[in-house]
Order: sequence, then structure tokens, then C-alpha cells
Amino acid sequence: MAKKKKADRRLTTPMKGKLILVFGGIIFLFLILVVKLCYVTATKGKEYETAVLSQQKHDSTILPFERGKIYDRNGNILATNEKIYTLILEPQNILLQDKKYEEATINALHEYFGFSKSKLKKTIEDNPYSYYEVYKKNMTYDEVEKFQKFLDLADASTKGVSKAKKAKIESAKMVKGVSFEEDYKRVYPYNSLACRVLGYTSSGNVGNWGIEQYYNSQLNGVNGRAYYYFNEELDQEQSVKEPKNGNSVVSTIDMQIQKIIEQKLKDFDDKIGSKVTNILVMNPQNGEILGMTSSYPYNLNKPMDEKSLLSLYSQSEIDKMKAYTKQKQAEEATDSEDTSEDSKDGTKKKTDDQKTIYDAFNELWRNSIISDTNEPGSTYKPFTVATGLESGALTGNENYFCTGSLMVGKRNIGCSHVHGNITLKDAVAKSCNVAMMNIGFKEGADTFYKYQNIFGFGRSTGIDLPGETDTKSLVYNASNYSNSVTLATNAFGQNFNCTMMQMAAGFCSLINGGNYYRPHIAKQIQSDNGAVVKDIGKEVLRKTISEETSATIRSYMQQTVESGTGTKAQIEGYSIGGKTGTAEKIPRNKKDYYISFIGFTPVESPQLLIYVTIDEPNVSFQANAGLAVELEKACMEEIVDVLGIKPETTDTSNTDNASTEQKDDTTSATTEASSNTAKNKENTSSSTTKSKKNTKDAANQ
Repeated sequence: MAKKKKADRRLTTPMKGKLILVFGGIIFLFLILVVKLCYVTATKGKEYETAVLSQQKHDSTILPFERGKIYDRNGNILATNEKIYTLILEPQNILLQDKKYEEATINALHEYFGFSKSKLKKTIEDNPYSYYEVYKKNMTYDEVEKFQKFLDLADASTKGVSKAKKAKIESAKMVKGVSFEEDYKRVYPYNSLACRVLGYTSSGNVGNWGIEQYYNSQLNGVNGRAYYYFNEELDQEQSVKEPKNGNSVVSTIDMQIQKIIEQKLKDFDDKIGSKVTNILVMNPQNGEILGMTSSYPYNLNKPMDEKSLLSLYSQSEIDKMKAYTKQKQAEEATDSEDTSEDSKDGTKKKTDDQKTIYDAFNELWRNSIISDTNEPGSTYKPFTVATGLESGALTGNENYFCTGSLMVGKRNIGCSHVHGNITLKDAVAKSCNVAMMNIGFKEGADTFYKYQNIFGFGRSTGIDLPGETDTKSLVYNASNYSNSVTLATNAFGQNFNCTMMQMAAGFCSLINGGNYYRPHIAKQIQSDNGAVVKDIGKEVLRKTISEETSATIRSYMQQTVESGTGTKAQIEGYSIGGKTGTAEKIPRNKKDYYISFIGFTPVESPQLLIYVTIDEPNVSFQANAGLAVELEKACMEEIVDVLGIKPETTDTSNTDNASTEQKDDTTSATTEASSNTAKNKENTSSSTTKSKKNTKDAANQ
């Protein structure tokens, strides 16, 4: 049988043609793809690149602004900022490297900060995909400085350095995934100095009380931001929007004067003490406040330090307030209904003695000079006389006869002394209630209350500080005074209320020629580089009296210091005017008094006004305005030197100091009609601050 012929395995011509055709097609398609890719790259490359990069993780970091500083009038810093740092760990960046980098990073953090190695390792390995783990906040520059210098060694060369230095550099190069975020912490260099003038800040640069609150929008700036992204080489880059720092406030406060009055007040409180004592210093020619202080200062760097509350409350009272605060917070959190016996409708009834710890702190922080009201007493008498002179009801030549009291309707209203025949000038100097009541009647209710309003009583002073009390309801007017007793007692400064700031602002107009200046605490607004943004100068709100009347009133008050109730205010070589005040508090039991003295110098052209008030001094006989006079004098003796007020050639001192300080405006036990007493009980908003030495509550609180 014949063998079969082997099949020919060679490619035939038709097959070769087909293969060439297929291969050519593939080459053609590949060329089309290449052309297409080139086209896309040339025309839409950036668009696709952006799309790809947009899928990458983009981070941003806030760059904090620096809050504006607060200066005194001479450029001394009263409030500033300190940089603080937050330590950030980036576990993913640390773990992306060799294990030895993680170990080096942990060792470095332990060496420079004392952090636990095990805790660091746990934080890193428990968050392997995180780029941002906050490890420690509020680190100071001193804490961070040495570590930052160590990290900077990573960029240093190892050529020609010692073996130890070379090891240090190599160690720094191995630290990965560690960074610091910067922020600012508010700092008050002098702790409690001018605490109620400055106020303080809380989290988020929020001003609380004082200049910090009133000028918060000026002091705050705008945060910047750093944006991180990847470029076309996939290297991380950043774009920075710089922060805008806040403006600074130059205050009218003189730090030297502030230190003086705070020390003098402390000396008084240590020696005698009171429910609360206040000192206010002003320039009567422009309304600038040069100093302002009250009893019981607190540390602005630790505004919520419970220890500061011990000046107002006992530890047991503080513990009760803390417990009540915790109870209230729990109730609010759960919206639970109170089922206590004193609340049938499910609403917790708060009694007068129930305070939260925050209520207590608010009492500590508030500025009693602008927030508390009291009956001014005889410091108001110059206003009564000025009203008569300005309106024409008085000529200045009047004489009065004081028998020690005056029957007004069915009320026998007393005077501190039996003055007998007394001139108008002596009526001010010796503080005669009987004369003032007669003057008030001569003026009439319409005129009296018209000028009381012009002098600013019952009106806002417009001071640039938060917390000024509305006193509109605490004064009378011609249409609603109840009877002649009201007018009589108002004429010598009782049966209506005002703040210290209202009294001082009006008093400045009495002695400066009749210009009522808006009292102000800020002198200038500056940018963060020191450029002046705004000047805050004197602002006349209205005219109160003429220069002639003002000169007459100044002369009357000079006699008060030379031979009247304020002789202890004399300082050799200086012409000084002033007025004492001794207001008997409600109820008129002749036991609780609000004493005061307001003095100024020089008499001819006053450059300095000091107002001192003492609420219930810790002495057996409270109605002694001499205490306020002596405190005012102690302040003035040093402040005239600070301001450069030179002694005059004429010695205006008077050696007759002995027994002229007196209770100058108190009324008899039957002074007030019961209706007037009730009105004042309801409206009086006296200081609620307690004394270290005298915890008895005032009857008119």
C-alpha cells in the first residue's frame, strides 16, 4: 500500500496576504491611538490633569489672626498675646517609611517632651491612615523651641562636623510626620490691674466685659488659611491666604495712676474695708477716664479662678452654688420636669438666694462704677445751686436760717447741724439740707427736674464700656413727683439714684465751664503696624451751665475744702475744690450709709477730678464722709505729680481740719413718706458686692 504524502506546512501566498493585512490593520490602529493620545494631551491635558488631581486629598490649615493689643495712654501694654502651639502627628506619613523612622520619631518626641513611648506608638499605629492627629494643645514657645531647632538640623550638612553632631543631624532627618499649628493666647502682663476696665477674652476671641467686649470687633481680625495640593509631579505644594490681624486700642487709662488708686484702695480695704469701695479719676476738660477701680479685683489671666470668689462668698456658699449649677445643667440637659413641692406646675422656682456659680462670677466681673446705682447724697447739692443760679431763681446773695430741720407737709426733715443764719456759699460748704430744700422749692419742680435731666441724671452717659445701667426709672420728673417731700429730698441728693459715672460726668460739666463731655475709655484705634485708624477725641454732648455759673460753683466748692466739710482734702500749695456726701440708705435707720467725696484741682481751671465712694464702711459710725475725703487726698497727692500739675504760689491749705468733717446730708428718721420709701426699695440697684469684714446685707438691696 502506498504511503500518504505529508501535508505542506508552508504559508501559502493567500495566507501571507491575510496576515499582512491583519498586521497592517493593527499597526494602523496603534498609530491612530498614538495620534489620538497626542491630540488629547495637547488639547485637553490640563483639564484631565485637574480632574485627576481633584480626586486627590486636599488639606487646608487655619492661620490664626493676632488679636489687637490694648495700651495705656503712654504706650504701656495692658493686654497682649502669646503664641501657643498644637502638636500634630501624621501617622500615615510616619508609617510609610521604614520602621526605623517610626522608632526615631517616637524617640525624639520622648527625649524633648517626655511623652510616653508606648502612648505615642499606640496613637500612631491605631490611626495608620490618618494625616492629622492632635496630640497636645497649648504648648508654649519655650516647650517647642528646642525640638524645632532639632528638626531644623535635617537641612544641615554633615561634612566637617563632629561625630556627635553628625549623629544628631542624621537623627533629625529620620523624624517624620510631626508638625505644629500656631495659635494665640490672650495675656494680661499685670494680672488684675484695671481688670474691670479691660475685661477678658474667652474661647474663640470673644471679649467679655470692659474694653475687650466693647471694642471686640475692632480687636478681632480675620483668619487666614493655607491650602495644600499636589502639582503635576505629584509634589505637595501650598497656597497661603495671609491672616489679617486685629486693630489695637490705645486707652485713656494712665497705668501709673491706675496703680496708685489700686494700691490706695487696697490699703483702705486692708485697714477698714467696706461693702464696696470705688475710685474714679477723670480729666474734666475732655471726659477722659484716667483710672477706675473697685474693691475685690480678679486675675484677668484666670478670670474663673474660684479662689477670687472667696472675697465675696464663703467656701460653703461657693459649694452650694456649684451644686445648684450642676443641678440646673442636668435639668436642662434632660428637659426633666421639677416635681418638688414648691413647684406644682413643673417649673423650678428660683429663690433669691439660689445662684449659679456663673451668677457669682458675674458679680465679681461687673463694673460697679457704671453698673450699680445709689443715692448720691450731698455731692448733688452743687447741682441744685447751679440750677438756681443758671435759671435765675437765685442771685447768689441769698441767706437762709437753719434750725436743724424743716417741716415739709407733715414730715420733719432734718439737717446734720443747726447752722443758724447761713449764706448760699456756706450752704454748699457746710452742706445744709434746710437751705437746699428751700432752694428746691424756689426753683420749682419744672425747673429742678429739667436741669437734673440736662446734667445727665436718668440718662445714659454714652461711655464706651458695656454694662451701663439704665436709670431712667430711678429719677423723678415734674409730672410724676408725688409731693413736696420728693422735691425737698431730691434737692439734697436723696430719694433718687444714679451711677458714679453719671455723677462724675455731670460734675465735670459743673466745673469745666458747662461742657458735658461724653466720658470715654478709648483714645485711639491703631492698626497692627501702629498706623492710626481712628482718633477718639473729646465730644461735647450738650451745654449744661454758663462759664459764669461754673466759676461761682467752683468757688463755693473751694470753700468746702478750705473751711467746710472737706478740709481734710487740703494739699499744701494746691487750690482744691470738692463736695462731701453722706447718703442714709433705706430704711432710714441711721445705721447704713453711702459716703463719698468728689474733689478737683486746680480750682481756676480743673485738670483732675477724683471721685471716691464707700458703701457701708466697716466702722461703728458709718456717716463719716471724712473716710472718703482722706482716701481721695491720698490718691490726689501722688496723681498731681504723675500729671505734672505744679503747686500754686498761694498756699490754700487751712489748719482747721479737726472737727469739720461731718455727717452732712442725713435726714431724720421721719424723712420719707412711706410711698417714696417703697419706690426706692423697688428701684434702687445698689452694689451687691459683699465685704470681707461685713457680710450684713443692705436693707435696700
